[in-house]
Amino acid sequence: MNWKAVLCGAAVAVALGSGTSAAVAETKLKYATSAPVKTPWVAHANQVAAAVQEATGGSVKIDVFPGSQLGNEQDVIRQVARGRVQMGAFSNTAASLIVPEISLLAAPYIWDNVAQADCALDNHMDAVFQDRFKEMDLVFLGWTEVGQMGYASAKPIESLTELSGKKVRVAPSKTSSLTAESVGANSVMLPITEVASALQTGLVDSADLPGLAFTSLGIGKIAPHWIATNHSHQVGVVLMSRKVWSKLTPEEQTQMQAARVDPTILRKQVRGAEKMMFGKFEEAGGRIVHPEGEELDRWKQAGEQARLALVKELGDKGAAVYEQIQQAKRACSS
Repeated sequence: MNWKAVLCGAAVAVALGSGTSAAVAETKLKYATSAPVKTPWVAHANQVAAAVQEATGGSVKIDVFPGSQLGNEQDVIRQVARGRVQMGAFSNTAASLIVPEISLLAAPYIWDNVAQADCALDNHMDAVFQDRFKEMDLVFLGWTEVGQMGYASAKPIESLTELSGKKVRVAPSKTSSLTAESVGANSVMLPITEVASALQTGLVDSADLPGLAFTSLGIGKIAPHWIATNHSHQVGVVLMSRKVWSKLTPEEQTQMQAARVDPTILRKQVRGAEKMMFGKFEEAGGRIVHPEGEELDRWKQAGEQARLALVKELGDKGAAVYEQIQQAKRACSS
């Protein structure tokens, strides 16, 4: 069952309830997303809510709760896995808490370009992770887009070597910490909500972040220097508890599958917003460094070191998924 075009891009977490009216029985779905209001992720979630309500004739109604109103994604994804919260959209970081091998999709420089990544995800990687999440009693519904990663810093950092010995904020994932450590940095694991204060107080010197999160959360005002390494292409996933899916009627399941929102919409929105926000960042006095030539080669060499270390740490399952990614890359490069 392929849901990727149904709910792809809805950066959401869901709680299921039901109600009745004189006209039709109504199933109410709460979509909670960690994304702030007025972001592409919330806009896309609202588009999905409207499409589902129309397709089901109002028997399924979705209310979107932005800004982590129903909890942070690390907590919510565990609740979904237990069946206590019914549904959600999660970053690669959060998803890797349940299925560690998905962290390989964000491994440094694993993709040659975003077009290759899009092709691989849409045409080859669905089945791989449908099976893995099914083992965890979760239904994989589709991909979301987060964007490219780089490094923010309060003081100028021109090159990879200048990060050596620095305290770098990393996300709660092996991918982020191994990447920072491959350039000689000292990793400090922090949730994204604590990044601004950590940079402001000097707890960290730099931070590994998605570009759009860096600009939209105002972190650029505290850390006006950005290294556009684009070392990791961050995607997310939409997941549902299998128990929740089974509570929907067969007709509702079919109708929801028909409620299609083009999966390329969120990608275009995120990438367009990222470009626009970085333009505003520079206009406000922010500085962006674009690694090129030999400097970019050094970043990629460090990334390969981190990537191979990640595969080794993930064991046999990680090695199998890594090979499937290589096959998808070849198919999407021909």
